[in-house]
Amino acid sequence: MPLNPIPAMKHKFLWGALILTLIVTLIWPMIPIPSAANRLASIPLSGPDFKARPLELTPGDRAFLGQAQGVQFLVEMRGGGSLVLTIIDGSNNRHAVHDPGYCFAGAGWKTLTQQAVKVPSGDATWVVLSKDNKKSEALWFFDDGQHQFTSPIEYWLKTSARRATLGRSGAEPVLVSLRSLPDTPVRWDRVRQILLPALGFH
Repeated sequence: MPLNPIPAMKHKFLWGALILTLIVTLIWPMIPIPSAANRLASIPLSGPDFKARPLELTPGDRAFLGQAQGVQFLVEMRGGGSLVLTIIDGSNNRHAVHDPGYCFAGAGWKTLTQQAVKVPSGDATWVVLSKDNKKSEALWFFDDGQHQFTSPIEYWLKTSARRATLGRSGAEPVLVSLRSLPDTPVRWDRVRQILLPALGFH
């Protein structure tokens, strides 16, 4: 018995579905979307109660970031306390953006304490770290230009929506991490209330 030919309408539908699939899987990801490069370039080097200077990323850092963009600063607070500020824009490589706890552990730091804290427009994670009998503290969060959050799932949902809408769903979230120098006390209340808004995270 001869096979029934595919109806013309169904044939067109199948071809249309195939073309759409090719566009979504091959062409769509190649279309550039607005990044957070301007935010990384606009970090002030001085402000209320602080001054900062850029730090060079190490070759290892650059290799890890791949196509992602990152900047790093040494921030000195008035009255004492120094921090390393790291900001990563994963517009071109989301795999470089994740919970910094993995990086801390990879660098040999052990997490002693971890808790959620409030920042100007959302939530952050504060941790106490230990390595070679030295202690450090860190604060990290994602920031989409409007609020701060700590959920990697929320980060992936927001960035996936941006890629599906070619950036129309909102700004690219960046990962922000501040880590104190070993055995250097930092007043984190001033960091949250004064430094973060001055850096543009408000």
